[in-house]
Amino acid sequence: MTTMPMDFFQEPLDFKKFDLFKTESDEAFITYMGVTYSLKGSKFTKLLNQLHFELTEFFPPKGDIKQIVDDLDTFTKIFCAIKPIFYRVARLGDTVYIDSGNEQFDVIEISGDSIKIVTNPPAKFIRSTIERKIGAPDLNAVAKDLNLLKKYVPFKSEQDFVLFVSWLLSCMNTNGGYPPLFLIGEQGSAKSTTTAFIKDLLDNSAVPLRNLSKSMRDLMIAASNDYILCYDNISEITDKQSDSLCKLATGAGFTTRKLYTSTEETQLTCKRPTVINTISFIPTRQDLLDRSVIVFVNHIKPEERKTVKELWESWHQDRPLIFGALCHAVSAALRNYDKVNEENLPRMADFAKWVTAAEEQLPWEKGLFLETLENSRIMTVEDTIEAEPVAMTILNLMADKGQWIGNASELLDALDNCIDQARNRYPGWPKIPNQLTRKIGRVSAFLREKGILVEKRHSGERFIEIMNLNHVAKEDDIRKIMGEVRSAFSEAPLSPELPEISENNDHEDAALVMEDSGRVSDF
Repeated sequence: MTTMPMDFFQEPLDFKKFDLFKTESDEAFITYMGVTYSLKGSKFTKLLNQLHFELTEFFPPKGDIKQIVDDLDTFTKIFCAIKPIFYRVARLGDTVYIDSGNEQFDVIEISGDSIKIVTNPPAKFIRSTIERKIGAPDLNAVAKDLNLLKKYVPFKSEQDFVLFVSWLLSCMNTNGGYPPLFLIGEQGSAKSTTTAFIKDLLDNSAVPLRNLSKSMRDLMIAASNDYILCYDNISEITDKQSDSLCKLATGAGFTTRKLYTSTEETQLTCKRPTVINTISFIPTRQDLLDRSVIVFVNHIKPEERKTVKELWESWHQDRPLIFGALCHAVSAALRNYDKVNEENLPRMADFAKWVTAAEEQLPWEKGLFLETLENSRIMTVEDTIEAEPVAMTILNLMADKGQWIGNASELLDALDNCIDQARNRYPGWPKIPNQLTRKIGRVSAFLREKGILVEKRHSGERFIEIMNLNHVAKEDDIRKIMGEVRSAFSEAPLSPELPEISENNDHEDAALVMEDSGRVSDF
């Protein structure tokens, strides 16, 4: 559909000449010259003024512009089809589109067979006022070019490199969720610089680094204007912020009252990748941790430091190869996605399946990603339990027990007796039973991985049952051995004569022939 500038100013409007559509939240959009605009947005109003001036050399009355916008908006909401809108990255079927953000409106189209630059793609991209262009990929890149990232990011281990590249790849797939990335390292480990490289690579913006929003409303507004949200130098995340990050990772919606109305609502719906760089903070809420990728970076030695100018000049030389290698990995993921075995996938299964499907175009052996992800989780669970006093104290309580049963008040007393009384008031240590119950709910998944099963039961009276599965397993092994011993005795042929037992012989001699209701004596 070709729309000419004068079509906007005809009376009456010929609506069939416009590429109009609406979203599920009933927001109206128009695509003109390959660019999608919100009909009620300031950018479309600016476009109409520009087109009118180019045609007539004067600006139209504001009332005329408002009438055009209102007519298009009303027609769209009543008669036009619903289509999704995208920011920076889109996936339609088996094709991924990446908006370059340049003035030519070039879009990178990636399928399982090819990578090419197109204009006016089927994906409807909108651009915010802070979005900036990203450079084109070098399509001659190969998988090993991703190792160039090691020149700019001081990964602590190869595991961190694998997880970092995998996370970058997840940003190029809008299906499924986006695991939040935690970049952890001491002062001077290039965390902020690494975050800036991420933005320049995949989602250049006028606001590369942000402060973490305190409210869901502010977070959703930020997500409506940026694709990858990067939060700098975070030392603490509240429970409410943790919940908001989880929602943003898998898709979140926010509603508020429309201006100048009493009952109508306006909606914001977003799903976005996020980066949190921090010196030491590791998420302890199990819902956030289960969704996160944790990458550690090393302190940069003074003799290895470079000036900002040197670093960015080198980065801009290598960036096309890195981006090109990622695009080839996306193509491999699209090609192999349906062939991946879905058994035993971790949480954020779409992320795990996507990266696994791409491994033929990644610089490591197939299968290494899932192994690395599992090892990272085990290490992170250990760190999280050590940082959570209630979890550590429950482990101490159950160290030599197979089971504990009681109510929350009794458990709080029992835990108080298990900790060093000189430190018995840790930060956040529960003071009343219901606080303890909430704490247990947050750490129960981590405790389960350590073999401690915590269950809340209701049988006329509320109580908590804690089982040490490791202890139970040992008891089961003992019972199994004893059962084998019993079976051996029962199947052995009987002697015609039992050996004579003297009055002075030991009990161990008697144990060889003693059977008492099918039980041997205890060991």
